[in-house]
Amino acid sequence: MVKCAIILYGKLINKVGVFQEEIYSITNFDELKNLYFHDDELQNIVVNYMNKEIRFHLVQTGTQDTKQKEIGLVFTGGYDLHIPMVEPWGSGFYVNSIEFNKHSDKQIRTKILLNSGDEITCIAETIKTE
Repeated sequence: MVKCAIILYGKLINKVGVFQEEIYSITNFDELKNLYFHDDELQNIVVNYMNKEIRFHLVQTGTQDTKQKEIGLVFTGGYDLHIPMVEPWGSGFYVNSIEFNKHSDKQIRTKILLNSGDEITCIAETIKTE
């Protein structure tokens, strides 16, 4: 048996700057708009193929007044994952933008645009923040 892992670290906060551990699905899809990731650093992505789970790890850089923070995004019921590493805009691993769309009546499509120009796409049933 061959196992494959790609890793990513990070922190997720809502628009008012407070970390919230939540599980998002189609039923509470509209709440995803409150999540904010701009300029978070993508560290790694771990794929558990057998359990159809994809874990993204992000790091929010700190300032003089705040500490660096880490957060995980765990996608369960994973259906599709696309991770280009072409870097058309040059090297980089910071989140430029994140977009959530309904893919089907059960799945959410997440697109993460990095400052490198690469666009990571993940389709899953739920997204958990930790």
